Amino acid sequence: MTESLREMLIRHEGRRHRPYKCTAGKWTIGVGFNYSDNPLPTDIQEALTKKGEITDEMIDRLLDMSVRHAAADAHVLFPDLDSYSPARKNALIDWMFQLGFNTARKFTTSVRLIKEQKWKEAANAMRQSQWAKQTPNRAKEITKMVEEG
Repeated sequence: MTESLREMLIRHEGRRHRPYKCTAGKWTIGVGFNYSDNPLPTDIQEALTKKGEITDEMIDRLLDMSVRHAAADAHVLFPDLDSYSPARKNALIDWMFQLGFNTARKFTTSVRLIKEQKWKEAANAMRQSQWAKQTPNRAKEITKMVEEG
């Protein structure tokens, strides 16, 4: 994971040692790690249960796991991902991190336009989505990166 991707995800998700409920009502910790749907590693679950919070090292580990998963999903949805500019690649991994594979793949027009490398049209399609309305600041940054590369 690049440092710029790490910094962007922390800026978008925050960094929390204690659990909170995200806007979707899911229990979350660290840098946007949804543990309502994804089990925590045993040692992290034990620390959370015992102390009510996790360490910086644990947050970093969860972030690394989440980014690996989001990047793998992004590669499935966008087989040519590695040929995209670093900014576009980071934007799409961040987008996948936030939405998850099953939701991202429902953006059929945006996904098709990205695959066709029609960047301006893809960014405009993304801007028209409910996602962009729900997270306008993040969407503005992501779509600018998709459009401009």
